[in-house]
Amino acid sequence: MMDLMNLSTFDYATIAAIIAAFVTVVGNAFSIDKKYRSLLAVGFGLLFVFIPQFWTERLLTALIIGLTASGVYSQVKPRINEKELMKYKIHDEIKKENDTKNQKNNDTPY
Repeated sequence: MMDLMNLSTFDYATIAAIIAAFVTVVGNAFSIDKKYRSLLAVGFGLLFVFIPQFWTERLLTALIIGLTASGVYSQVKPRINEKELMKYKIHDEIKKENDTKNQKNNDTPY
């Protein structure tokens, strides 16, 4: 059985990652505003501390299996979307054009 008072820092980090993934799923499912998701995470953290240890272990196991199966861990990290990629590409092209113009202006025949 898992004793929450005798966990290592690594164990706490793992539980925090699980809670973050769970908050992402719940927040997306119920369209919860992002500014309230940190409060939701604190609430889930308190839930893990105050429920009986037997339930905590079962709940964490179920969350790990469910979140892994649904691929949520890949959704926690923000992704760059197509519009952002296009913006970076255009920015790079403009920078190259400006560099070429500046180089031509700086060339002297002597």
